Amino acid sequence: MMCREEQALKGNRTGPQWSMHLVPDVDYGPVRTGALTGRIAPEELGGRLSLAWSESYRSQLPACSLLEFDSDDAKFLFDLASAVGAGQADRTIAAWGHSRRAPRPRDESYQRGYPSPGGRAVRPLDKGHMVAHAAGGTFGPNMFPQDRELNRGWSTEGRRYRALEREIAKTPGTFFFCCLLYADDTDFPAAVELGLLRSDSLHVERFRNRFDQ
Repeated sequence: MMCREEQALKGNRTGPQWSMHLVPDVDYGPVRTGALTGRIAPEELGGRLSLAWSESYRSQLPACSLLEFDSDDAKFLFDLASAVGAGQADRTIAAWGHSRRAPRPRDESYQRGYPSPGGRAVRPLDKGHMVAHAAGGTFGPNMFPQDRELNRGWSTEGRRYRALEREIAKTPGTFFFCCLLYADDTDFPAAVELGLLRSDSLHVERFRNRFDQ
């Protein structure tokens, strides 16, 4: 498995490919092209991405219950699998929106009380945030088990991940997304994708989050 992937266009990748089956696994090429040519307006971008994630997810896991909802000025795509008796865990698939100033100081008591991901992996885990706190993210469906070195920027991949988070946060109003990709039925994602709309491209990178598979 590669640790990071510049994924401007699937089918135009360099380096080794992912060796595990991931869901959802989206080709961002058509959305990227549409955004750059103006066929997809900026206000339509989130909806097009949500549709692409949903179609990919359902094609691999037909037994699912996908919900889209707003939380703290971001939108979330969530699989409430338990509502239809599906085998996979209830889990967040993606979050997207426009970055904003952190609305309030980090709620340390809430974060301490959130279920610990400890003991679920061969490497230490953190309570990660799909929408970083610096970009306006809070808790609830925004949180997921995240590899500690990736989350804290301790590894080469982690430094790149944190650099993208800072890029998103430093310019309020930047369109961004985070997509969690799963390799099994748990709510522990195998990989994380971060994307943001730059002036000349929809930039997407993929990072490894699990090392036990």
